[in-house]
Amino acid sequence: MKKHMDLDDKVAVITGAASGMGLAAAKVLTRAGAIVYGMDLRQEALDADFARLEGAQGFAVDASDSNAVNEVFERINKDHGKLDVLVNAAGVSTPNREKQTWVDEINATMIESFKTGEPYNPEFLQGISDEDFDRVVAINLNGTFYTIRAAAPLLKKASGGSIINFASVAGLIGLPMPAYYPASKAAVVGLTKAVAAELAPFNIRVNALAPAGINTPMFTASGEDHVQALLALQPLKRVAEPEEIGQTVLFLASDAGAHYTGQTLSPSGGALML
Repeated sequence: MKKHMDLDDKVAVITGAASGMGLAAAKVLTRAGAIVYGMDLRQEALDADFARLEGAQGFAVDASDSNAVNEVFERINKDHGKLDVLVNAAGVSTPNREKQTWVDEINATMIESFKTGEPYNPEFLQGISDEDFDRVVAINLNGTFYTIRAAAPLLKKASGGSIINFASVAGLIGLPMPAYYPASKAAVVGLTKAVAAELAPFNIRVNALAPAGINTPMFTASGEDHVQALLALQPLKRVAEPEEIGQTVLFLASDAGAHYTGQTLSPSGGALML
């Protein structure tokens, strides 16, 4: 008897597949039997990680490049003629390393003010250029849209399937940080709902995940003090492992999640409670 969370012979695409939650999803889905196509900017990282995953192959693709995205889905159409699962895990919190350093410095000052009791009001808006805002939105939002648009015809060919988009708890609650990140992630939630309504007649389910503290390079980039400050917002005082999120992806991708669509699930340790 086929188990509800088996993905035998299912075809899946995962963006941001070379690290963090995208890589965790790739590992979980391949163990469940899926044929996985991974997309990421880093071909060497994909090759190293995917060499250990049976039935997986990786492609160096910038998700914000719609032409490059389309080429991957054309390849999948040629290879399989269908698609069953799309996981949009590609995302950035800042546009580049220079801006990450800028954010880290502000966060460090903010945390020190918490410790000393000195008032400090972080100011991000004036430090965000048009190019900074556009770059983060291009990856987090536009890239998600491009893959959904390219995937939809193949999902229809499969007579149904599942799309899982990565949002963030930062897009659902108010946190002092550069606006491009929460703005892009909140937009992913809206995109998820609209596409879920459109694709439901084709038995295609579309859901979002809005994680909080997950043990990934993106989350830990600002240092342990910042991690602990964010954990203070959570009733569950621990950082989750990417594998845990991968299991949630599997649930939504499989028959076990067959009656979920248009939902935003928040594995956030209780930082968000609805």
